Amino acid sequence: MKTALVALLVCGGFLYVFLGPLVFDASYWVLGKVAAVRADRRLRARVSVAVVVLYLLAVSVSGSTPPRSSGPGGTSPSFVAANPTSPSLSPSAASPSPSAPTSAATTSIGAVSASPVASSADPDDETSGTPGASFAPNATGILAPKSGAGTTQQLPGEPNPALTPGALNPAVTQATIGSTICVSGWTATIRPSESFTDALKVKQIGQYGYGDTSTSDYEEDHLISLELGGAPADARNLWPEPYTDSLSDGRPTGARTKDEFETKLKSEVCAGTITLAVAQNDIGDHWVHAYYGIALTAGPTNPAPTAASTAHVTSPPTTPIVSSPPVALRVTFVSLPDPAPLGGVADLEASTSPGAKCTIVVTWPSGSKSAAKGLKTSPTAAASGIVSWEWNVSATTKPGTAKATVTCTLRGVSAQGTARFPVG
Repeated sequence: MKTALVALLVCGGFLYVFLGPLVFDASYWVLGKVAAVRADRRLRARVSVAVVVLYLLAVSVSGSTPPRSSGPGGTSPSFVAANPTSPSLSPSAASPSPSAPTSAATTSIGAVSASPVASSADPDDETSGTPGASFAPNATGILAPKSGAGTTQQLPGEPNPALTPGALNPAVTQATIGSTICVSGWTATIRPSESFTDALKVKQIGQYGYGDTSTSDYEEDHLISLELGGAPADARNLWPEPYTDSLSDGRPTGARTKDEFETKLKSEVCAGTITLAVAQNDIGDHWVHAYYGIALTAGPTNPAPTAASTAHVTSPPTTPIVSSPPVALRVTFVSLPDPAPLGGVADLEASTSPGAKCTIVVTWPSGSKSAAKGLKTSPTAAASGIVSWEWNVSATTKPGTAKATVTCTLRGVSAQGTARFPVG
């Protein structure tokens, strides 16, 4: 009897700890009944053995059951702190609890948000330490066609055509612009590495014979930019372009001015207002002529520089004689009324050479010319080349198709563009 009571207390204590109060109470009741039975020594021994077996089973079950966690991830806080990156963690255990440190997660999110995103301007000639996916340092392009006569004088800001004639990327054609240059971020996939362009810049500064040999004063620029189908790694399409240069009258012709011109031309190509070939011709070895609408005229050329040259190529050019329309002076339409609203306000934008003065005539479907006050202005195109008009449309205007004629004049030379738009 004493043996049964001792077993009852010992087993009950362990059962209470490992199996909980309910099991303890049930076990206590059963063992109490057993202890109250008058039994012989053999029966009492069997009961004692059974109690011991139950005790061992309870201990075994409790040892194989994981302790209750204090966090939602299924892991105790101390284990997380000691093993933050343990490979044995299950997916649920690896999830941080609300109170756990989140520096790893924050770092991961920051890395994603810091991924490069191409801008709408798509600046081609800014190099990075990592080359584009398609960049090959020995790749060559197709020699670009000449943008003017071989005897045309080079202006400050234009490269020496003997050293930098320009080269094209054969993957970019008029048929492929929709999947290449007109896709935002595409140029980043072919852009040369900084190590490649830096080494080429040092070499070409010597070839050009610049007196100023500081590499920071030059941009290793693609003559025909990547965003207009220029060859990315062909040395014939790269040259050390000065950041600061100008014409004799002070108009800038440095690298940043050329960058603006490249962006404008790409926008026109992708909008379908000019062809890729026209843009490549304008941004070629006579890009300053095209940008400012200066006629290509025959005259003495700058001799190829030698290593002994010391003066920076910034001598004032001979004033060109304008005897024919400048190749770059043209008028293209950027936006048209769609439609011009009766009793409302219409607006129109056109693009031409910077500095050109423009006028507009709108002919209504009835054949009469509009006398709206907003159409009597004569804006001058700024560096962007954009001119615009805004005018009131009479509610009595006949619906149909109207015609806009824009005429721009620069240095006595005129160019005209015509477009049609709906009214109603």
